[in-house]
Amino acid sequence: MNKKLNIFVIPALAAVIILSCILLLPTEDTDRNHYRSRLLNELQNDNDFSDFQTSLFKYEITSNSVTTAYTLHSPEKYKIPRLAPILTDFSNNSYYKDFQKGISKKNISEISDKLSSFDTDKLSTNDNITYDLLNKHLKLSAAFCDYPYYETLLGKTTGAASSLPVTLSEYPLNSQADIEEYLSLLKQIPSYFDSVMEYENERIKRGMPTPGFILEETKNELSEFLKSLDNDNNCFVSTFNDRTKNIKTLAQKDRSKYISTNKYYVNQYIIPAYEKLSRYITAKANLTKDNNHEKNTSKHRSNNSNIADRHGNSENTDNHSIQINDKIPYGLSAYPGGDKYYELLVKDVTGSYRPVPELIEMTEASLDKALSDVLYIATTDTDAYMYYCDHPVETGFHSTEGILEALSLLIRDDYPLLETTPKYNIKTVPKSIAEMVSPAYYMIPAIDDYDNNTIYINPLYTSEENGNLFTTLAHEGFPGHLYQTVYFNNTDPNPVRQILDYPGYVEGWATYVELNSFSYIDYPEYSESLPTLYRADTIINLALSSRIDMGVNYENWTLDDTRKFFEDLGFNSYYAYDIYSYVVEAPGNYLSYFIGYLEIDNLRQEYKNLKMENYTDKEFHKVLLDIGPGDFETIRKYILR
Repeated sequence: MNKKLNIFVIPALAAVIILSCILLLPTEDTDRNHYRSRLLNELQNDNDFSDFQTSLFKYEITSNSVTTAYTLHSPEKYKIPRLAPILTDFSNNSYYKDFQKGISKKNISEISDKLSSFDTDKLSTNDNITYDLLNKHLKLSAAFCDYPYYETLLGKTTGAASSLPVTLSEYPLNSQADIEEYLSLLKQIPSYFDSVMEYENERIKRGMPTPGFILEETKNELSEFLKSLDNDNNCFVSTFNDRTKNIKTLAQKDRSKYISTNKYYVNQYIIPAYEKLSRYITAKANLTKDNNHEKNTSKHRSNNSNIADRHGNSENTDNHSIQINDKIPYGLSAYPGGDKYYELLVKDVTGSYRPVPELIEMTEASLDKALSDVLYIATTDTDAYMYYCDHPVETGFHSTEGILEALSLLIRDDYPLLETTPKYNIKTVPKSIAEMVSPAYYMIPAIDDYDNNTIYINPLYTSEENGNLFTTLAHEGFPGHLYQTVYFNNTDPNPVRQILDYPGYVEGWATYVELNSFSYIDYPEYSESLPTLYRADTIINLALSSRIDMGVNYENWTLDDTRKFFEDLGFNSYYAYDIYSYVVEAPGNYLSYFIGYLEIDNLRQEYKNLKMENYTDKEFHKVLLDIGPGDFETIRKYILR
């Protein structure tokens, strides 16, 4: 299975999305409110663009405690005080009132007005890039404020319940004060889940409930997860114990006290909160099931795989069936104004400002090209094609460390060197959450501690035996996320650039280099054909999933439409439900990978046409990496000028 579901950005609970309406919510903590109000006033009075960026950075990362902790290792170095712990709040007390009163939109408008007051002719090139990125991002954020409650928080893979274990298990603990803050956050989990349920209740009132089949999948996943929490050494306990070992200044008696407190809080707050959420989701799922009497309703087995691999050998691991009406659309386009919201979402997650119909054309053209490549080799190099059908990707490497070391050397001719060799840890996803998270993911380090990197491998999906470990590590490590993150940090960007979220650039880059990594695998007997086949295979999977995403969420496709799409292309429709279910739960996620890749590949061709005989891949990669994450309109403006 390919890496479509990586948790590269910090999970939903800790998402650092600048000026999103959720993170602009006022918190309940007076000190935090006072501090951020002061920052907002300072921002309005900043006459120097550098000061403006600094104030905006501080304002954004102090929106909640998780954002601060994941962004900075040492907030005090940025003159940010330690504020009382607070989580994001989705309750009507804050989220609903915010939209009712238009607080976020008003704040965004004021920041936009201040931004427009700066004379761009007097700014440096780097500052002009930041200016253009902020200008676009602010406009997009303001538009999002008109579409509350369009995001589901109860998904199996991307919902609040599934994101929380990763967020808490990796929550940075660097001092005794961090531990105190973390433990305080644990006590807020029940109210956090209560606010998630309030949010869903409001969605129901608005006629936009989470579909029953999504709730059924989440219910089953939560049931299994709750069983794992019965273990005294569950993920919330074991990871906390491990992290406290790294605090050298912590006395053993204090460590023992905190370990005991954490275990008590897990049992007192986290487990009851999960049980309550599970009961809520079960009740909603059962209610949907009881009300679902349409004759076109059919059952589908829940499957852990999201796309069909070329061998068709994925197994059904769950024994429960999911009810869904095959002829009813469930995507965003089924909601009032959902297609307009999806257009905004696509811009946000891809960084592409092309109309969705144009993205559909690009996707279909890429799919046709990949299918043609496979067909051509199947008819001209039959031996290579048969080998491809019978074998996953094979390399001579048998360890993650060996692969990463090899990749760091293999890429030197095609990508610029890093100033320093980054440190990294390879960790295995805990068994208790393996089915809830993606095949692999890279945890973004704090911007002031970017030399410490972590890649998680989920052995449930990723191994050398099934042939995707090499390309997974190219995607997550070198020259993918780890390499790109460290490279950009080495350019010493203004901190505000670090919190502008561009999934299309970062996931597009990782997908682009993953596809290029097939050329590093040595196949003496089929030296040209096999890399082309494996690369085309990845593109086909991504293109199929992305096309379905746009069909479901923009063109109102039903499950029957999705099946027909598979069959018209000559594919088995066995996996139609799995992709349909995922794109309903997480609209646009596939697009950040595939459209991001297509934009980078198109940009490479445009840059090549511009430089002509002076073009090299290495130079293009350097230019793209130097400019850093951004939307592709802005990147194109500065790279091709």
